[in-house]
Amino acid sequence: MPPRLKNPCSEKEVSSMFDEISSQYDFLNTLLSANQDKRWRRHLITSLPAVKEGVFVDVATGTGDVLIACQKAAKGYTSYTGIDISPLMLKEARKKLEKETLQAELIQMSAENFTFEDQSIDCLTISFGLRNVNDRDKALSHFYRSLKKGGELFILEFFLPRKKFLSTFFMFYFRYILPHIGGLFANKKAYHYLPKSLESFYSSKEISEKLTSLGMVEIKRKSFIFGSCELIGFKKNN
Repeated sequence: MPPRLKNPCSEKEVSSMFDEISSQYDFLNTLLSANQDKRWRRHLITSLPAVKEGVFVDVATGTGDVLIACQKAAKGYTSYTGIDISPLMLKEARKKLEKETLQAELIQMSAENFTFEDQSIDCLTISFGLRNVNDRDKALSHFYRSLKKGGELFILEFFLPRKKFLSTFFMFYFRYILPHIGGLFANKKAYHYLPKSLESFYSSKEISEKLTSLGMVEIKRKSFIFGSCELIGFKKNN
């Protein structure tokens, strides 16, 4: 097993992998999750706080689905920004925003080199992106730093289920089945990366402990498919 909490690929390698699958990303997400990815994102959007003239930032925005869904939900934000390390994923996001006639700022930026000002964001989300960050502790610290008092952070992510037999089953799927299906439509390398990133990732409990130690309070937790995917929400109280 790789060293805990160390991403098995460099940021440059991760960016390159997502560039290569950017045009097939939405299709493959739907296929490989049996269309459940849309349901998970709906739960995320429903959980977001309603504000007046707030700032919304989506980290690892990919092709922009969360940005688009948040705007359509009319939560009251007046500023929308999506960041991602992959320029071609951002290109796909830009196409979708234009098609929907929606406005958002798209910036090529990593979570560990997060340049937003202190206490400047009302709500921050990251969906299936925290695993791809090299220095996850640094990213979480940046998220906390940039949120306003009372601001909220939502993390939607894959995890290894707590029960051993379920963990074994899902790792079998991620190691031996998912790469072959994904490889029919895109570069297999990206789908071999997924199980490696899961093995070296936090548990959802560890994420909660780390953010609590920074000064955040857990306000939301919902588990999907036997704990292999979880939505966790936090609020900054100081």
